[in-house]
Amino acid sequence: MTVSDRAAAIWIGVIAATIYVAAGIGLATDYDYFGRLAEAFLHGRWWLTEAPPWLNELLSCGDGRYCVVYPPLPAILSLPLIPFFPTAVAQVVASRIAGGASAGVLYYGLRAYGAPRTYALAGALLSAFGTTLFFSSVDGRAWFAGHSASMLFLALAFAVAARGGNAMAVGALVGLAALARLPVALAAPALALLCARRGGAAYGRSLAGVIAGGAPFAILYVGYNLLRWGTPLDEGYARLTEGDVFFNHGLFSPLYLLRHLKAIFLEPPDLVPGTPFFLRPHFIGMSLFLTTPAFLWIFLALREVRRDVAVAATAAAGLLALLPDLFHGTVGFQQFGYRFSIDAQPFLVGLALAGDGLFRGNWRRRPTIIFVVVIVLSLAVNIYATIAITRFGYWQ
Repeated sequence: MTVSDRAAAIWIGVIAATIYVAAGIGLATDYDYFGRLAEAFLHGRWWLTEAPPWLNELLSCGDGRYCVVYPPLPAILSLPLIPFFPTAVAQVVASRIAGGASAGVLYYGLRAYGAPRTYALAGALLSAFGTTLFFSSVDGRAWFAGHSASMLFLALAFAVAARGGNAMAVGALVGLAALARLPVALAAPALALLCARRGGAAYGRSLAGVIAGGAPFAILYVGYNLLRWGTPLDEGYARLTEGDVFFNHGLFSPLYLLRHLKAIFLEPPDLVPGTPFFLRPHFIGMSLFLTTPAFLWIFLALREVRRDVAVAATAAAGLLALLPDLFHGTVGFQQFGYRFSIDAQPFLVGLALAGDGLFRGNWRRRPTIIFVVVIVLSLAVNIYATIAITRFGYWQ
């Protein structure tokens, strides 16, 4: 990596984060689970002392204590803002900064992955403004804030692995990402493969390093579970789904796969006649490939899997990160697009770029015209939806 790539990554991250923060000016959230948890952390507590009725996913964890079910990283990222802002604002600002900054980190990772600068810049732009990451980060409610926080550190893990960097650092970054979104931990073996091949190390040694780097964060999360539930297991999620019609086969089941395939490939927006704003985002979600048409190029990248280990490892990382989501009881609603895709977004973007630019081991110098067109279309869809939902409540 050159200094200019690092400088470009920093500038991309700063500019994207600034745009994200600006896009959310005046907007907060009612679902400030993490903002309230951050305030509790500052007072030496891991529990909340009250449970407003609209925060109906808080669970009792002792006499007069209410615990947040979700992993705590978004609350930790909100900590520096809590002394200066209300909890609802601190949470969403932290979400926007993390989501926007991930664009710069991803640019750096895509350069390490092998993409020319034009492709890496296109990938950073696509990730930041052409996927549901934009809406999710700007909205910043608790479920979305988890994706923003995870995306930042997962992109960092991808960047270090693609450079053939320190395997323990890769593991630590995956561990951090998992403290926001647990499913991303499953990408670790594939990132170990990428790290090993790019660094010229044995896979076993690389995997051991990744495990060693992630272990402290796994131990931290087990300890957090013990504090909350009195058990090392994540009992909160099991309690949360009791009696829920969407989880009648448990939290995870192969029987849920069909509903996710429908959400990914077939879920349409609402088409509203008699208005210039005829496309209305559906709160259940919208097909991943309607939300981000550029992701159709992922399928073209699969032709390189057998001849390029970086593409193979990236594809494996994306699939592994998505596996728990595909067997989860719900598809992620209320949402725009298919938000679970953010759990694999660094890998999906890398694959889409490879689908257009990589052929028999060689990268094109610049994206094809048709790929530029679908990137622009992806940007238009996501910018339109973000404005329509956050500013005009245009959501059904």
